Amino acid sequence: MSIMKRMTIEEVKALPPLSDEEKKVINEAKPVESEDCPFMTKEELEEFKHWSKVHPQWYKPTKSKITIMIDNDVLAALKAEGRGYQTRINAILRKEVMGV
Repeated sequence: MSIMKRMTIEEVKALPPLSDEEKKVINEAKPVESEDCPFMTKEELEEFKHWSKVHPQWYKPTKSKITIMIDNDVLAALKAEGRGYQTRINAILRKEVMGV
């Protein structure tokens, strides 16, 4: 029987790295179905939402400075909405590319 222990992230970071033998045991482990962790079909797993969609306030991406060419009429329309047009451009791109 396995024992679970609750740890803080600091405690986890302080742990020594896994040995090759420990990694081998983990990689060769077979899934165990239990009441607490039942087997799920691919369709059931696809119903889960990405954590960034459930808790967008936790997501703080790093940003990169780039140069991009945008049609003048599109840029004018975004700027006409007031301050924050670059943030709006990023949100539009994120929605289109990531579906968020």
